[in-house]
This record gives sequence, structure tokens and C-alpha cells, in this order.
Amino acid sequence: MAQDRKRQRPNILITGTPGTGKTTTSSALADAAQLRHVSVGNLVKEKSLHDGWDDELQCYVINEDLVCDELEDLMDEGGIIVDYHGCDFFPERWFDRVVVLQTENSILYDRLTKRGYDGAKLSNNIECEIFQILLEEAKENYQENIVVALRSDTVEDVARNVETLSNWVKNWQPHPVGSVVFSTRLVCGRHLTDTYRPFTSMLSRGGLISSYISSSLKCFSSSTSNVLKVGDILSHTRIFTSEDVLEYSKVSHDSNPLHFDSALARRAGFDDRLVHGMLVASMFPHVISSHFPGAIYVSQSLNFKLPVYVGETIIVRVEAIDLREIKKRHLAKFQTKCLRNGDELVLDGEARAILPSGFCSTDG
Repeated sequence: MAQDRKRQRPNILITGTPGTGKTTTSSALADAAQLRHVSVGNLVKEKSLHDGWDDELQCYVINEDLVCDELEDLMDEGGIIVDYHGCDFFPERWFDRVVVLQTENSILYDRLTKRGYDGAKLSNNIECEIFQILLEEAKENYQENIVVALRSDTVEDVARNVETLSNWVKNWQPHPVGSVVFSTRLVCGRHLTDTYRPFTSMLSRGGLISSYISSSLKCFSSSTSNVLKVGDILSHTRIFTSEDVLEYSKVSHDSNPLHFDSALARRAGFDDRLVHGMLVASMFPHVISSHFPGAIYVSQSLNFKLPVYVGETIIVRVEAIDLREIKKRHLAKFQTKCLRNGDELVLDGEARAILPSGFCSTDG
């Protein structure tokens, strides 16, 4: 992408969920690198760059056009650190580095409750962090080679981040006017599909993926369309074979003899050879992604209740229990269950996923 850069000092965007330390990091970096720090939140209040107050979320409704108009000349000068909990409306050409601060969920929860966050304002921000909304937003709106995610849990993290970014500022060189900058991925925290591509490729070679897709039941139990609503149940039935267990063992390097030796399994107190627990659990993301191609699987809790044996028929039930839209992302929470003989619970938990646009309804 071609970028005309006349400024002699870099501009940096520091973004992240509220409570991740954006203002602290920005202020410290401004002092260390002799840059100017602009807090968009403060600017909105000082210049009335908003469309009023949102009672539910307890914040001003920012007017993005007014903010960009206010900052335009300043950004052209360069040497600016912009601090805001969003990044999708700023012009891409403004920034030479986009920093996404990330904080462990329990730490973030404590910070936000101390600020007085509660209700929807608290839950929405925690879910933004769980689903890595700001990181995905940054990747979608800026060249990926300028996006970096940094951990921001402790004072030591802040100091290390300031040092890292200060060194980057010192080494930054302005690009000649009209030059073309080619991007390569340089992100701390790989995209989920990149992380699992080698694994899914190996499964595909082993035949597991193809058999999953061919036997998937692409229907809702309580909906006549592919628009997901709370209460909809996605279902899938699978029989795990000896070949499945063998192929999964090759991929996972889990060669526990309980999966292959019936006599040994019985001596250990089981009825027969066991199917790997994680192989059974892998049906949950399969069901979600087969119904919603392009879904990003974010988290999965698992409670193993009973063993699953080779040759048994397992029914998967994935029920939508919460759907909401945050920062233009469709977030879904599912109750996940695996049943034997139709009603005997062998595995359960909760899953969270970001669904592609057009698949999700939050109307009830």
C-alpha cells in the first residue's frame, strides 16, 4: 500500500479495552520519547465532540467525524501518541505503529470495578477483552506489519512496553514521499486461523476433517434460517472409530495405551478402549464452524463427566445462550454438551465465538 509520509516523527496509536493501561503507557512513552500525548476521551469531553450521553453505558457517544476533523492537522505534523479504546474510524495513513494493550481478564475485572464500572458497561468491556475485539479490529483496519499486541498486566509490563516502544521510535525512519510499503505479518499473538492451520492440515490428511464435514447436520432444531437466535440448538452425531483414535494419536502424540489396549483399559477400571477426551471435545468447534463458516473460536470450558469408548454413538448439542453485538462484532456464548445414548452426559462446558456478520440476531 502506498503511503505519502511528510512527517519527520512517527505517530502511534495505543488502543485496548478500558483498564488495560493506555493512558499510563501513553503518558510514560510521551515523556520517554518526547512525543505529544492526545487522549481522545479527554478531547471529546473538552471540545464537546460527541452526540450526547449514553445512560446505559455511562459514556459520551463519540462523533467520529468531529474527532477526525479536530485531529487532522495535528496528525500531519507527526510525533503524536493517540490513546483511545477503539481504532476503526481513524484514517490508516495517520499511524506508523498501532499498539494493542492486553490484560488478563481477572486483573481487568478488578481494575474496572474499582473505577465503578458495573452492569452492561462492565460486562461489555470484559467480553471485548475475552474476544480480543480490539486486536481483530486493528488487524482489519491497518497494515499488519505495524500492529503489535503487548501484555499490560503489571507495572513491570508497562515499563517494558515503554522501553520497547521508545527504542522503536529512536530507530524509526520516515519513508520517502510516494514510497510503497509492503507489509508482512508482525503481530505478537497470531490469528487463530494461523495458529491452528498446521493442526487442521494434519487432521485433513488423516481424514478426520473430511469425515466431520460430510456427516455434519447443517440445521437448527428451532430455527428455519441460518440466523442464530438465543435458544437455537445445533446438533451433530458421530461414532468414533479405531481409525479416528489412531489418527488423532499421531497428530497429538498422545499414545496412551488406554486408547489401544482393551485388556489394559479394563484392568484400569474402564469398559474398553477410550476415545481421547480432547478428540471428543473437538466436535464443539466443528459444529459451530460448520454452521457459521469463518467463525472465530475464542474459548471453551470443559468438564469431563464420563469416558467415551471406541464405537459409541455420541450426540453433540450446542445451544446459543447469549448473543450480543459489541463494536460491530457478533459475540455468541454456547452451552456445549456431548451425550451418550441420547441422554447420558459425558462432557459439557461453555464456548464463546465471534460469528461472521449476517449469522446472528440479538433481537431475542
